[in-house]
Amino acid sequence: MTKISKILSLPLFSIALVWLASTGMSRADDYSCDAVAGLLTASAEQELFYWSPDRAWKAVPADGLALTTSEARLIYVTRELFSNEPRSGAIVVKTGRTIASGAIDPEPIRKRISLNRLRQEEFERCQRPRDLPSFQGSVSALEYDWHHDYGYDASDNNDGYRLTQFHTGYAGRRDRCKETDNTTFDAPLRWDWRSNRSQFSFDPSVVRGGFNSQIMAGLHPRGATAVGSVGLADQRVEIIKYRTNAQNVACIPVRVKLTGANFFIRINDLEGAPGGTRLIRADELSRQLKR
Repeated sequence: MTKISKILSLPLFSIALVWLASTGMSRADDYSCDAVAGLLTASAEQELFYWSPDRAWKAVPADGLALTTSEARLIYVTRELFSNEPRSGAIVVKTGRTIASGAIDPEPIRKRISLNRLRQEEFERCQRPRDLPSFQGSVSALEYDWHHDYGYDASDNNDGYRLTQFHTGYAGRRDRCKETDNTTFDAPLRWDWRSNRSQFSFDPSVVRGGFNSQIMAGLHPRGATAVGSVGLADQRVEIIKYRTNAQNVACIPVRVKLTGANFFIRINDLEGAPGGTRLIRADELSRQLKR
């Protein structure tokens, strides 16, 4: 493992909506905004809707959703509130389930996390020379957590190579090219240590507050250990690029297949921001899906 090479300050963000199929397919769908147009809250920077058994779109409650089937049709909505102009950006969709108490949790080195990024030709302007047009693969939970919980560079092995292939460049605010794995802190002078890379973590405390300490990890006899993936299973992560429409909204249907009890979906908009005079990163949207 090698350590973070750059520590700078710069806020990041924007707004959108997204479709995630159980096969890993993702695409923008203009009709999705029409489907939930009457349900949108003008002051909300992001919302999540589901197709109910009575054949109507409804908001997913903040405390979770009980489903009657193993598959859920969702629409994730994100809205630009900070600026009046359409923006580009990228979101991170994380799914998985919490392992039941008493059940076996494999060692992080043996547990795999699926990574997916489909080709989106209309957003290739900001791809880096090393970026693949698309990526589908998996890495160990240990490598994933080192990279996203502590901020370590990708290891010099197959898993580290796959992580490098998974991450990509994307167009952000003002159409500036950015990187999904950037470690630049949002605003150190405001004690905001979050970054793009930390938003990929499965540890909510890292998403909210930034990387775990590499110094403290170095004092541990075994070095940095997996954190965010402990107690989780069937983890899957997808990167989806987007651009908001003339109404400053982007919409994408998401079809999620539940793999067991205590299933969750978490979405992080790397360019999302609430309204106001100060550009601040939007919080993670997290919902429990139960059957």
